[in-house]
Amino acid sequence: MSNFENTPQFEDASNDHVDLLELVGFLTDFQAVERSLHIAKLDRLENDTEHSYNLTMMAWAIVAKDKLPLDLDLVIKYALVHDLVEVYAGDTFALDEVANLDKAAREHEALEQLLSDDLTFDFAQVIEQYEKLEDEESKFVYSLDKLAATTTIIHNRIPHWRNHNITKTIWMEKFKAKISKSIYLKPYYERVFELMDENSELLADESDQLI
Repeated sequence: MSNFENTPQFEDASNDHVDLLELVGFLTDFQAVERSLHIAKLDRLENDTEHSYNLTMMAWAIVAKDKLPLDLDLVIKYALVHDLVEVYAGDTFALDEVANLDKAAREHEALEQLLSDDLTFDFAQVIEQYEKLEDEESKFVYSLDKLAATTTIIHNRIPHWRNHNITKTIWMEKFKAKISKSIYLKPYYERVFELMDENSELLADESDQLI
């Protein structure tokens, strides 16, 4: 007797089930989106898949370890999909003021494209919910996303800020409000502020700024 006798038979997989080849293609396109951080140990730029995975693991670890009153499943979903629009919109360097002028428009158009595709529709709905920042889970992931980039820079000893003439004062003006949006991350961003002082060589010198 065949071991597969009781296995459901898919008459039309293309209509009833996920097209795995199409999904892998989409996820590969996501992996191909490079971010601005050069990881010395890998001798290449970080990509969106790596960033999203690392963010998800950080979020999971913090929620579990700190026993936060957050919906972990929702936190994980937010972290996994938060940058999926970049498949079509590309990554926008946070310190590039020109590129950021039309970022919102590009990402809105990308979200509409995700919503129009059956393959990515469910992902896009979660992105829509995340971008509203109406629940504590979305605020948590939003803040941690910014915190993740900062800790990556410090851990990997990346002279990212110094190369772009970013002092701690300038960094605070640009990112402190975003990183501190979640009340649950207070001990983490306070520690990051300390780490920035302890690793001041990664930042541009305040004295070098024009008055």
